[in-house]
Amino acid sequence: MKNTIILLAALAAMSANAAVPNIERNSSAADRWADSVYSALTPRQRVGQLVVAGVMPDGEHAAASVRRLVGKDGCGGLIFGRGSLEGTADATRLAEKLSDVPPLITLDGEWGLSMRIADTPRFPNNMALGAISDYRLLYDYGNEVARQCRLMGIDVNFAPVADVNTNPKNPVIGWRSFGEDPDRVAKAAVAYSLGLEDGGVQAVAKHFPGHGDTETDSHKALPLINHTRQQLTSCDFVPFRSFVDAGCSGIMVGHLSVPALDPSGTAASMSRPITEGVLRGELGFEGLVYTDGLGMQGAKVDGQSQAVAALKAGADVLLYPSDANATINSVCRALENGSIDEKLIADRCKRVLKYKYLLHSNDTISLNNARLKAEINSPQAKALVKKLAAASVTVIRNNGNILPIGGLAGKKIAVVNIGAKKDNDFMRTCRHYADVSEHFTMGEPFSAATLRKINDADVVIAAAYNDNAACRSAMAQLAKTSRPLVGVFVMDPYKMQKFAASVAEMDAVVLAYEDIPEERVSAAEALFGGIKVDGRLPVSLEGIAPAGTGYNLPKTRLGFTSPVAESMAPWLPDSIDALVNEGLRTGAFPGCQVLVARNGNIVFDKAYGKLTAHGTPTDMRTVYDLASVSKALGTLPGIMKAYDTGKIRLDEKIGRLIPEIADSAKKEITVRELLYHESGMPPALNMFNVMFDTLTYTGKLTTRRPDARHRIKVQKNVYGNNTAKLRKDITSRVRTDEFPVEAAKGIFTGQAAYDTIMRRIYDIPLRKNKEYTYSCLNFCLLMNIEQRLTGKAHDCYVHDEIFAPLGAYRTGYRPTEWSELHGIAPTEHDTFLRRQTLRGYVHDETANFSGGVQGNAGLFANADDVAKICQMLLFGGKYGDARVLSKKTVDLFTKSKSPTCRRGLGFDKPDMDNPDYSPTCEEAGASVFGHLGFTGTVFWVDPEEQLIFVFLTNRVNPTRDNAAFNSLSIRPRLYSLVCRSLTR
Repeated sequence: MKNTIILLAALAAMSANAAVPNIERNSSAADRWADSVYSALTPRQRVGQLVVAGVMPDGEHAAASVRRLVGKDGCGGLIFGRGSLEGTADATRLAEKLSDVPPLITLDGEWGLSMRIADTPRFPNNMALGAISDYRLLYDYGNEVARQCRLMGIDVNFAPVADVNTNPKNPVIGWRSFGEDPDRVAKAAVAYSLGLEDGGVQAVAKHFPGHGDTETDSHKALPLINHTRQQLTSCDFVPFRSFVDAGCSGIMVGHLSVPALDPSGTAASMSRPITEGVLRGELGFEGLVYTDGLGMQGAKVDGQSQAVAALKAGADVLLYPSDANATINSVCRALENGSIDEKLIADRCKRVLKYKYLLHSNDTISLNNARLKAEINSPQAKALVKKLAAASVTVIRNNGNILPIGGLAGKKIAVVNIGAKKDNDFMRTCRHYADVSEHFTMGEPFSAATLRKINDADVVIAAAYNDNAACRSAMAQLAKTSRPLVGVFVMDPYKMQKFAASVAEMDAVVLAYEDIPEERVSAAEALFGGIKVDGRLPVSLEGIAPAGTGYNLPKTRLGFTSPVAESMAPWLPDSIDALVNEGLRTGAFPGCQVLVARNGNIVFDKAYGKLTAHGTPTDMRTVYDLASVSKALGTLPGIMKAYDTGKIRLDEKIGRLIPEIADSAKKEITVRELLYHESGMPPALNMFNVMFDTLTYTGKLTTRRPDARHRIKVQKNVYGNNTAKLRKDITSRVRTDEFPVEAAKGIFTGQAAYDTIMRRIYDIPLRKNKEYTYSCLNFCLLMNIEQRLTGKAHDCYVHDEIFAPLGAYRTGYRPTEWSELHGIAPTEHDTFLRRQTLRGYVHDETANFSGGVQGNAGLFANADDVAKICQMLLFGGKYGDARVLSKKTVDLFTKSKSPTCRRGLGFDKPDMDNPDYSPTCEEAGASVFGHLGFTGTVFWVDPEEQLIFVFLTNRVNPTRDNAAFNSLSIRPRLYSLVCRSLTR
């Protein structure tokens, strides 16, 4: 009990003002009020205060039932059956209006309001919560349930279930329990209860003296608890004793026959030796004692009224009788004939009145139903559901430390859903981390062909959601695989036990306790390191594992949560929606992806619009042409890796690295100056002059106004020569050995085109000075240097060294080689140089004719993968199990800044001296780094706030002449929203 006492002290300290629950803090005033009210009540009204009657809150008879029970019969409280939020709220308001004495509004909400009230947050069940190691989360859970209850005018919640479920065949408790370990159940029950009561709602621990070891449902018969007195003391009583010691105020006595406490076999709810003798006497409980529902079959008693027997036994509140009026009448008759004395009624009634005073110190329902629903379904509530689900995930086996799954570069992973639709939350989350092959069955056997595909993987993940015979058989098929098998069970542990034979063949086993979205996502995160895992199995599973089993896993990759979970304002998602929708409405771009991450978790991840103005919708797998963002996420990581491995020095002069450079001044340029854009290189090449054959046209190649010779509109104020054709010496209309790369549909290039472009760059005249001028050519030179020093093509080098280890499988150059065409956002309709709408081919002309791979552009990616690269930098060069860069190198490149301009070492940064000219928003701090792209793309990383912002779009579709995009200023405005949402 020592650990429990320490826990109680710590949890009690969570209360702001005292070491006792909130509802006990005005006890003396409550006693005075109870005495005053009691003296004004008639004998029948006093008895009525002891009855909490059941009402169905919806339907045409709901209001009439409330009027009868409260207005006519004088019941002291109500418990509502399953119904709508509107119906329950309206019924509560009516009860308040009809009652001279405030009614006790109660809820049987073991997993929150949603157990009885539709359209409210669905929290994980107790068996899942029993796996949680951080009991403060359970306190927070209780506090949140209290907040929701208070909004609904609910005073009492018949929770937690404090039964120690030692019998796996228990038909009525099972997953409603926190588990089979008395001490863990006690800690969980008390943590939750303190949170509930500190929030002003009475917690009611149930079902005393313990409903955990029985195979009988007390709703249908009277269960026998055949424990010895020693077993009861060391097991069943432990959570209730802790609950009492913590000062919590409500206990429900069950309809249970416990011969060790009362040899007569009388139900505990009607047994004086149990209620008065043990609960009041031995445990010292002074709060309200509730019966379990008196309409249950286990509540039968011979020879007298159930209500009278329960009151004599020590109950204060008669819960949910079949006939409330008859129950009140039976007690009144007993009072009249002397079977019950007036002192007993006075004692019980005053105790009930005292708690009514304490529980009604908060406001009752004050919001309209629409606002009520919004407040209950708050972002904070949803964030807590996810947090609880993540904390409950339990790894029961982890042979060879296969989890979190590592070595993603080149690893083939098969994910199989058994008993659930293919494209569910679990599958979508797995898809974020790796390029998984996807399979599913609703229970039908796998074909031989499907099994061959599954067995072709390096790792097989099999997730089961249903325990029926067909699903067990499908799992048994997979258990025969020779590949490492990871089993994921999205169900309660007792159902999982039916898979014991298959589990014996698994290399790793993950348990997510309930088939709700948050558990599915958390299970997938656990597999790949998206969350920290420290759950412990709350019950023993024969043939699988004993209670308490659990492996700890570290958080090594991005996970998923919500803005409020990472201290960001709840209005952020709606604000992003509004701004993006403004852009879509005004035609600033056809579609986009927006991603926000903080503290290693993605808090916002959404695709909007369409691939084209009238095309198919985007999704989060859509890859976008990153344009100049390629400099920071493609070329720069390659340079950083080369620096990390000692292949390049920042102050090395490029004349030694690129011997083809003849200009003596250009030879003196350093790698550092290229990165800072302080090299003296001009901004770009005129690719029209490079690529068009001068023999195919006469006069000027382009003009500012159209004329007979220049009718091709290239862009605003630029018209192309009608007869100009591409050079045939460096391009081809068919693929050949000399021209193997498709630059665009029907246009092929090769080494000759790349060499021609680089020769132009080597020979281009420098500007007069080295003052900061942004230049694409700097990064063309950097990629060239990287390839020379590594001896490897740039796209292959960064794939192998950067993208593949991160699991960034939707990132790369020449996307038509690795993505379906429908998964690539098209860019501009090029009317002149390539004369087609570009889709899957880089928009930038220099990169395009270089073969699709160039230092200034060419990279394609989706927002999720961009975030992985950014998070790797925030993690100091590591992501998952992959050490991509050293922390020293990451710090150097992300923290360095030119002494003469805003630029970082390859990254762009805010202009702190001239905010009007800054590429980002005015709220951005000096440590922020990132980059913009011509196609509308951007990313920003804030190391101080551990913040990532990604916006990807194809604003140049169908044309770059899109004034709406620039006038909207959506990139700085979106990032401003993100920065302003931070609640420091």
